[in-house]
Amino acid sequence: MTCALVLSVVVVLTGCGRHAPALTVDALAHDPQRLRPLHHQCAVARTQVGEATCRIVDVAYARRFFLSLGGPDEYQTLISLPPIPASFDETDDGAKP
Repeated sequence: MTCALVLSVVVVLTGCGRHAPALTVDALAHDPQRLRPLHHQCAVARTQVGEATCRIVDVAYARRFFLSLGGPDEYQTLISLPPIPASFDETDDGAKP
């Protein structure tokens, strides 16, 4: 009986552990420690990471730049700058708003 009680407490406490934060544009734009490795993985192996994930990473990377969320050590060279969209009147899908 005591063993079952201890086991159930361990199972309940294991379920209460920390979960990984959601992969959203806003969360990534405000967390450069998560954004940089994902951005590098998308640059190296986009198909392995997944197109949907890489789109989120690309938008978060651009948002971080355009909202001036980067620190003084970011964006030191032109290659580190995100691409500027051709038109701000179009969405990512190319449709007019």
